[in-house]
Amino acid sequence: MTRRPASPSDPVNPVPDELVCGAVSVSDHDRLIRAARLLGVPTADLTRPVQGALLSMLGEVEALRRELAEVKEALAEAEASADFDPLVSVYNRRAFLREASRVMAMVRRHEIEASLIFFDLDRFKEVNDRSGHAAGDAALRQVGEVLIAHTRETDIIGRLGGDEFAVVLTHIRDDAAQAKAEALAQAIAASPVRYEGRTLNLSVSIGVSHFGADASIEQILEAADEAMFIRKARRSEGPQFRLAALGLTGETGS
Repeated sequence: MTRRPASPSDPVNPVPDELVCGAVSVSDHDRLIRAARLLGVPTADLTRPVQGALLSMLGEVEALRRELAEVKEALAEAEASADFDPLVSVYNRRAFLREASRVMAMVRRHEIEASLIFFDLDRFKEVNDRSGHAAGDAALRQVGEVLIAHTRETDIIGRLGGDEFAVVLTHIRDDAAQAKAEALAQAIAASPVRYEGRTLNLSVSIGVSHFGADASIEQILEAADEAMFIRKARRSEGPQFRLAALGLTGETGS
């Protein structure tokens, strides 16, 4: 490489003779200059062997950077998929309880109103026994799709396991939550499943519990579950509901 004293008219990053002769590309030259600056290597010392070593090192670093980005992306996808039910595009039980716990923290800190609706798909075992598990899976997916379509993006939907679903509603009064539960049940009933030329009519039993500052998520869920069983036992109109606060029980409907 030809060395000469720099004059005031010289560029800040002098172009090595090898670049002029086509030994390295313009893009490689820019990479070399940046690498030299980072490593404290004078530009004048970028001989051809040094250039080769730097380019090789840069290639390895860039490859590692790409691999790291791919790993991060894969981890993010795995983390996201771990939160969702593999059959229905809603939260699984673990993720649902986690998100519901965050709502509970908001209830306690900011005194917002929130309710939990518990859903149990009626005659699900009968659907599985008569039409097969694939038909049962189609029914579960349909319930999930209806719940997604008829709730807000801020609402939390989860499949708790088997034929059980739950929805957490925030910033909603108790009476409005009960009305919403009834509306969701009606929407599910109005959305039969078409499976292999057959029509499977769906219905759900529902229970509603309201967040109390002294209750745990498990207690709120248990209260909604119990309210649902009361509804099933009484075959009454409208969702059953309990005030899910420690030691306090609300009306269960007629």
